[in-house]
Amino acid sequence: MQLSLRGLAWFSLYLTITLVPAFVALAADPFALPRSGFVEASVALAFIAFPLLLAQFALVSRLRALSAGFGTDVLMQFHRQMGIVALAFVVLHVLLLAGRGASWPTLDPFSGSWAMRSGAIALWSTLLIVASSVVRRRVRLRYEAWQVIHLAAAITIVIAASAHIVAIAGYSRAASVRGAVIGYGAVALALATWYRVARPLTLMRRPWRVVANRDEGASTRTLCVRPEGHDGMTFTAGQFAWLLTGRSPLLAQQHPLSMSSSAAPNDEHAIDFTIKALGDWSANEVPALVPGSRVWVDGPFGAFTEGRQPAQGLVLVAGGIGISPMRSILRTLRDRGDVRPVLLFYAANDASRTVFGDELRSLERSLNLTLVYVFEHANGEWRGERGRITESVLRRHLPHHFKRFQYFVCGPGGMMDATERLLIGIGVPRRLINTERFDLV
Repeated sequence: MQLSLRGLAWFSLYLTITLVPAFVALAADPFALPRSGFVEASVALAFIAFPLLLAQFALVSRLRALSAGFGTDVLMQFHRQMGIVALAFVVLHVLLLAGRGASWPTLDPFSGSWAMRSGAIALWSTLLIVASSVVRRRVRLRYEAWQVIHLAAAITIVIAASAHIVAIAGYSRAASVRGAVIGYGAVALALATWYRVARPLTLMRRPWRVVANRDEGASTRTLCVRPEGHDGMTFTAGQFAWLLTGRSPLLAQQHPLSMSSSAAPNDEHAIDFTIKALGDWSANEVPALVPGSRVWVDGPFGAFTEGRQPAQGLVLVAGGIGISPMRSILRTLRDRGDVRPVLLFYAANDASRTVFGDELRSLERSLNLTLVYVFEHANGEWRGERGRITESVLRRHLPHHFKRFQYFVCGPGGMMDATERLLIGIGVPRRLINTERFDLV
């Protein structure tokens, strides 16, 4: 209940932030005569799109209090959806003005008045962000290159959109409206500066060292890192952190990774990250991190954690590298002597694509754990579950009182979507289903 109220409070704040500029403009109303309904509707869309676009900085600025209210998974989905909604509002703003005689050459960012050019720059920058995010994988745009494009275009939007609203001298003739616009722009730029400059500088004083880089098989490695000159960080099983590699946090590549070690304190404050080779960084740079390499850890984040709600037991559903946070949860349960029943579904293409086999079998003996492998392409000798996780697979293994268990699902996006639908379909309350997606684009 407390987490739900926190989430409701944050959403209420988000809604207020989105609507304040429109209400300030409505209250100021510097026009002596009424204007066309098309023009007023267009301006209203712009005054809502502007704070929507700028609020995106808050959604991705790694504010722990914000992610704790919803979970990073929900937050990032909301970020993507609101970005598309903001783009739709911007496009409708332009179309309504075009219907009232605005010429298409006004969309040229290199000609016309500064008021028109700044608006065109904001429009094309918004289109660039959305388009690059939608097609990134299809055109094989590297994640690091996409990050640079995304940040540069976002900052351009803040500056250009703020300048457009002020320079157009409509509602912004009122000092209160200009103040609101400039204030929103300043806060957005401050968040960007915090996220890309100030926060990395604070991390520079808290380096970590790689103490082990283990090949787990199945194109997967586990990095064990230890804090250097500080006490590290505490986290809850299932959470993740951003691992930064490179010469300094300011220039480092950064990737979100679930901790795969126990959340129970250890004398060396060491943390494990288990990483599958899915791109250039994970396939090339991670194997090159030898013991002694310096890295930085920014975290913890996420609400993919056991204990958010009371439950008689846990059901973990892992696909591929989704086993990483499940390992952390299982190890933590073991270390604190938790005797509740735990059921782990581990889906993979075949047995060769799984990791931690010996450890999971050991955990079966030390925990009240039942392990169910589901292989899509199993060999002829396999006597376990075949194919994908289906309703029949779930029903064969779930306990009779499965509606009192808490569920955790992590893996490829398609598998997670399908599993969520299956769980809801058989009667699992939605509030008991926790998901973690690192498909951030």
